[in-house]
Amino acid sequence: MNINANETLQYLSNAGIINIEQVQKDVEIMKKNECLKMHKNPIWQGQGKDTRWKTRLPNGKMIAKKRKEDLEKVIIQYYSAPLTFDDLYHHWRKFQDQMVSDNTAYKYDTDYRRYYQDTKFAKMDITKITEEDVKVFIRTTVGRLTLCKSACKTLFGYTKNVFKSAMMHHYIDENPMQYLTAKFFYQYCTEKKKSQSKSLVLDKDMLLLCEQLQEDYKNQPEYIPSYAVELAILTGMRVGEIAALTWDCISEDGILINKSAKYNRKTNAYFIDETKNKKERLFPMCDEISKLLAKVKKVELQNGYICEWVFANEEGRVHAPVISSCIKNKCRQLGIEERGIHALRKTFNSKIRNKGVAPIVAATLLGHSVEVNQKYYTFDITNNDEKRALVSSINETLPLAR
Repeated sequence: MNINANETLQYLSNAGIINIEQVQKDVEIMKKNECLKMHKNPIWQGQGKDTRWKTRLPNGKMIAKKRKEDLEKVIIQYYSAPLTFDDLYHHWRKFQDQMVSDNTAYKYDTDYRRYYQDTKFAKMDITKITEEDVKVFIRTTVGRLTLCKSACKTLFGYTKNVFKSAMMHHYIDENPMQYLTAKFFYQYCTEKKKSQSKSLVLDKDMLLLCEQLQEDYKNQPEYIPSYAVELAILTGMRVGEIAALTWDCISEDGILINKSAKYNRKTNAYFIDETKNKKERLFPMCDEISKLLAKVKKVELQNGYICEWVFANEEGRVHAPVISSCIKNKCRQLGIEERGIHALRKTFNSKIRNKGVAPIVAATLLGHSVEVNQKYYTFDITNNDEKRALVSSINETLPLAR
């Protein structure tokens, strides 16, 4: 004879051995206590005028109630409800944020709002999400936001990491993304290519920009960001490296580039850190750079700006955003395509590469890898006349009828 659990309970109840209602109450109390034990964040009561009981749920939401019992009800409801993708995302973030910089964590926040916040997918029970659900979500998000391949790869990576974390902590038994790759979704992505006119500063505009700088030196010699823009033209340095440059890094041999100015988007504070590739490099000194730096020092001495930083004004060190804004403002003044310091960096690299400089030399000067130099910084900047002369120089040596 097979007797199920319900029949057993009913038999014991009829025999007066147990009280089913009391058993149910006891089970409910046990489940509530289990939920409260799962909540690791502190519970506290406010002081002064605000005496409410407070805590923060794992999803980051702050809860405040007049009575502790009411607060516990919210906690119990949270932990007894099915865990959603959103819950597991924040669980992953809780640990991931400890492994990355503040700026990376800040980017996670902005990307979360962009990709997941208030979506049906984020509210789905994590245990019921299938491979098809993931495909539809990523495909729909790529289309809705017109994502390029890079952004699609980022979205895919976040989603995959959440499911990986859920597997590691035994919230799910199978990973619905086990057989998916980011490349599968690239066919739905939007190609976002900058035109050469936006990526570089070609000769005509460069001439106008340099003339504008000389004019500004005459009319407003104390405006230091202009000199920083010229150094970017002459060296291809990153804007953070320029902003972090100190006088003790300047010598007859060159400019020692060993630090970079950065901005913490969480704390809204500027700070000095290592260079992007965490390596120092020596950029060779030339007459043009030497004359520029001498001019900067003279102006800063005259105006009382001189300090440890190469580029400083009455407020101290000139920050990178000010230098970036300077070149954009000059472009607008001239009525030419607006560019940033990064365009000057690409232009400098393309010029030396077009003159036959080896990739390893160019990469060393700019402080990145040969692969990055080749893929993102090298452009053909020769005009049609130069190409015509090149073709002629090759063809004139051939024994053909003239």
